[in-house]
Amino acid sequence: MHDVVWFVRSDSLGVDETIGKKLAQSFWNNLCEELDAPTTVVLMNRGVFLALDDSPVLESLRALEATGSRFLSCGTCLDYYGVKERLAVGEIGTMSLAQRLLVAADKVITV
Repeated sequence: MHDVVWFVRSDSLGVDETIGKKLAQSFWNNLCEELDAPTTVVLMNRGVFLALDDSPVLESLRALEATGSRFLSCGTCLDYYGVKERLAVGEIGTMSLAQRLLVAADKVITV
């Protein structure tokens, strides 16, 4: 099994935010069916919104977490957006931990 880290920078896919949020929701809600092994997901910038209590993909992320996937949300980003207390899946990560995971990974997928 290869160590795969997903680096997620946004809660939207593409440039148009309206369609992008719908695309992101479809992507994350269907990902459980595509992954054959647990993975690590590093959420930064607006990507942290995917792990909040009102996220449209929260149940999908929880399902992935239940199969062994790890979710790390950037603590600085959570503080910047004032949403740290609303984190509903995964844990709060640091930049140094994110860097170590990304550098050590066999494969990094940026979303």
